[in-house]
Amino acid sequence: MPVSETRQHTLLLYWAGIVGLAALCWPLIQDQSLPSHHTTHQNCQKLSLILHNATIWTGDDQVPEARACAVQANGQVAAVGGSAEMLLLQQQATTVTDLQGAFMMPGLIDAHVHLLGGGQSLSWVDLRHANSKAAVAEAVKAAVAQAPSNQWVMGHGWEEAHWGGALPDADWIDGASSVNPVLLYRMDVHMVLINTAALQLAGIDSTTEVPEGGKVVLGSSNEPTGILVDNAIALVTSHIPNLNLDGKIQALKAAVDHIVTRGVTTVCDMGSIGEVEEVWEALEQVYMPAADKGALPIRVFAMLPLTTWPRLQQLVKAKGRAHPGGHLHWGGLKAFADGSLGSRTALMKEPYADDATTRGIRLTPYSELEELVQAADAADLQIAIHAIGDQANDDVLAMYSHAQSNNTHLSSPRRHRIEHVQHVSGPDAMSAFSQQQTVAVVNSLHLLSDMHIMTDRLGKQRGSAEHAFAYNAMLKAGVQLAFASDWPVVPIDPLLGMYTAVHRRSPDMPASQAWHIEGAVTPEEAMRAHTKGAAFACGLEGSIGVIRPGMQADFMVLDGNLLDVLHRGLNELPTVKATYVKGQLQYDSAQAPFDLSGKA
Repeated sequence: MPVSETRQHTLLLYWAGIVGLAALCWPLIQDQSLPSHHTTHQNCQKLSLILHNATIWTGDDQVPEARACAVQANGQVAAVGGSAEMLLLQQQATTVTDLQGAFMMPGLIDAHVHLLGGGQSLSWVDLRHANSKAAVAEAVKAAVAQAPSNQWVMGHGWEEAHWGGALPDADWIDGASSVNPVLLYRMDVHMVLINTAALQLAGIDSTTEVPEGGKVVLGSSNEPTGILVDNAIALVTSHIPNLNLDGKIQALKAAVDHIVTRGVTTVCDMGSIGEVEEVWEALEQVYMPAADKGALPIRVFAMLPLTTWPRLQQLVKAKGRAHPGGHLHWGGLKAFADGSLGSRTALMKEPYADDATTRGIRLTPYSELEELVQAADAADLQIAIHAIGDQANDDVLAMYSHAQSNNTHLSSPRRHRIEHVQHVSGPDAMSAFSQQQTVAVVNSLHLLSDMHIMTDRLGKQRGSAEHAFAYNAMLKAGVQLAFASDWPVVPIDPLLGMYTAVHRRSPDMPASQAWHIEGAVTPEEAMRAHTKGAAFACGLEGSIGVIRPGMQADFMVLDGNLLDVLHRGLNELPTVKATYVKGQLQYDSAQAPFDLSGKA
């Protein structure tokens, strides 16, 4: 069918839907005096909201653009189309909001965050812009001045590349705090710097037994420098008091309040990196009670530790995979295969170019991880495994393939996930992703930090767009991509994340500094990965990720046309003006140029 005929056919379907809905609701449109509980047609839903005079990117391939949207009282999209047609559907109790030409799209879905940790981190020392020893010390000193004596001072975001590449040591921060123990996460959260007070409190010295998959860095005098890597971090975090229940509830509130300002309506929470029980407590003592009270404004898909798969299996048998309110879901399991590129703990097939003594580390022994994958897969539970290095990704793909072959009582392909997928070995790996329907949950903002060390760490071939942050190549191979931030490892900033995926640089960098632009995705591909693709990763594509009748009314409203900004590569991103979840306004920017109250 020629393109012109296809478009005509689509338009006919669109108008048929509008006319059908108007016909169903015409008695209510004619008689505004009918009581709100009364309807003359059982199929006619009450309309709670009409948003009109907008530029809407629906994410729906059949009707990709619209000017208005009507929302049912149950929080589902009733119709999309032109403003005049939607306004004809107005009922007595319908709130009508003129968006005055603003850009609207499906609410963003962040497929990988650490929700409570993100909420906590908002009050931590922020070292993302620290570019010297003095800057680190000054930031810590300021935080210590506000903290009670002996209380832990936490920070995050430092990166040694900002001051020349040398790792910091305890001496950098001992002068700022000799009493308060201090722990500062590197930007990738796979390495920490602690001061001498923390070393002493944890009893860490040159004789300390280091857990497998971890490292305590020793100096020239054979004493700990204050740098701990991956599994060794638990040597000190086990001495940090856990948040009490009230603290966790406050962390959730802080996280949600921040998330909605970014246009994010759904997150996949990967839990804390610490104790297993902490992750379960977050679900059972924080998220579930909040959902019971209707106090969970966004949607949360909670992942639990892979080692606890029997416990999750029992929860699914007892309560299904979701809270009846529709804002809380579970049924997925998380584990780690390796570390990170920046810490040289991502598991590679070949040694690092700048350190031939290592290929990285396994955070979970291969046989142990494979046994867990087999068991969890047999229980029909979704699995998500952190894998950054090319060897780690190949290992996890092989485990998923073996599980699919062995557990033939389940339908195939599965929908397991690999988190980060930063480095891939080549076309065979991408083909395995596609054939198994394994979702690649990727984090484009990690490119902005790792692009400066890529060639040094891996060399030119492994650091090319065919092997590193290979989003374009993966899409061409048919891999299902889902975008995510990894907050608080990096800020939760999906607009910047999409821009980075499209232009392989940040808006404040010249185009000439783009990192392997041949690896870029299109604006539409980036937007789909943060909506429809991320919904697929969470198993929620039937209800969110697209603005279409019957889908949940989760929207983001911007003060500028995101599609245009991404296509043109403009150096200023639009601002989130409003966030709706289930048709309810959850965020309203004070700077909004339009009235979101719906009042006449």
